[in-house]
Amino acid sequence: MANRPTTSAFDFTASRSPSIDEFASKVGLMLITWACLLAFVKKICQAVARRFCSYPVPISTASIPSKLPHPNPQGSAVPFDIPLMQATDDQIGAFMKFRGNTTWPDEKVHRDIALRQVAQAAAEYKGLLYEERTMKWIDDHFRLRLPKLKYPYVDRHWNGWSSFWIETGEHIRNMFLSSAAVLFEHCINGLFLPVGYLVTHNDIYLNVCLYSEVGYMTYATILIFLSYVYNKDVTVEQMHRSVWPLLLGHHISSLILCIGCIYYIEAAPKDLICYVLLALLGLTSSLHYLGQILDFSPFAQANKPWLRMSAHIMCLSSQIAFRMIYWIKIVSMTVTHCLNEHGSQLATIVLTIFLLFTVFNADFIRFHYKATMGCWLKIQKGKGLTKTKDL
Repeated sequence: MANRPTTSAFDFTASRSPSIDEFASKVGLMLITWACLLAFVKKICQAVARRFCSYPVPISTASIPSKLPHPNPQGSAVPFDIPLMQATDDQIGAFMKFRGNTTWPDEKVHRDIALRQVAQAAAEYKGLLYEERTMKWIDDHFRLRLPKLKYPYVDRHWNGWSSFWIETGEHIRNMFLSSAAVLFEHCINGLFLPVGYLVTHNDIYLNVCLYSEVGYMTYATILIFLSYVYNKDVTVEQMHRSVWPLLLGHHISSLILCIGCIYYIEAAPKDLICYVLLALLGLTSSLHYLGQILDFSPFAQANKPWLRMSAHIMCLSSQIAFRMIYWIKIVSMTVTHCLNEHGSQLATIVLTIFLLFTVFNADFIRFHYKATMGCWLKIQKGKGLTKTKDL
């Protein structure tokens, strides 16, 4: 038997089936790399948000609710109905007492400064209401599977990006930061590296991509298991607990496919692997996370309806093109290759995983179709052209 060529455990230039030690070394390296990169991206985004998006809310744009607690039904937010500049001291005092401040007004504090404290409290309460509405929608949709749910649209931001972070609840902040970090990972593993291989056909791009994705997915999977063990959300995605089983199934399925590509890389259709990564990761999933970032931000429906509508159309179009139309070709070509080159057993495993991804795809497309239509109907409702309720 010919001896395996002696190379470094961290050599990514050669496309060949690795030994167990080599595989573990490379995956370990990528796991540590992504643990550091994700933390770094989150820290940078958080620092930017605290520095540039945490300015005081102007008194002239803030409002407080007349009813406490404020109504928080499904769908669009119910705006606070008392402009702060027109609120009486009794109304402000009742609101501040409701928010836990029993000392307002402090006579030692200047009136303008005191009103800024009220504007801050109102912005925080508004963010808390959106967070509660969003978490309930996620649980109702993914765990309880309730029908005809109204999507939780964020209320109009009072001061654009300047005070955006103040108007955002703690859990939504975590989801925002996590979405930015996952989007960064998708752009690297699903866009930059696959395109690098398709342009140059240099194996190092694809090899790094596959090990990088395995390292990232391993890290994300471990964090989901730890979240279950300690009953505390330490996941990469920072999504509601009801989404964890779906994420776990997705990550494990992705791991099986990527590990299979690594061990059968010598006979694998490398261009096809890159197209699958582009379709599922670099384009459709990246646009999904970008949309999630927009939904939490001043570029959401309430502030920038046409910008959000354009993003919806782009995302939905990519979902239909790659997760429905081109997906049929991807499944056919991949399963046929596995059947011809590696036999029916591997082909059956791959087909089963692809069927699972088909279910994910169908849910993705259905969600983005409803979101796009909901956005369009809200725009028309804003023009007074329809009385259709929120989707």
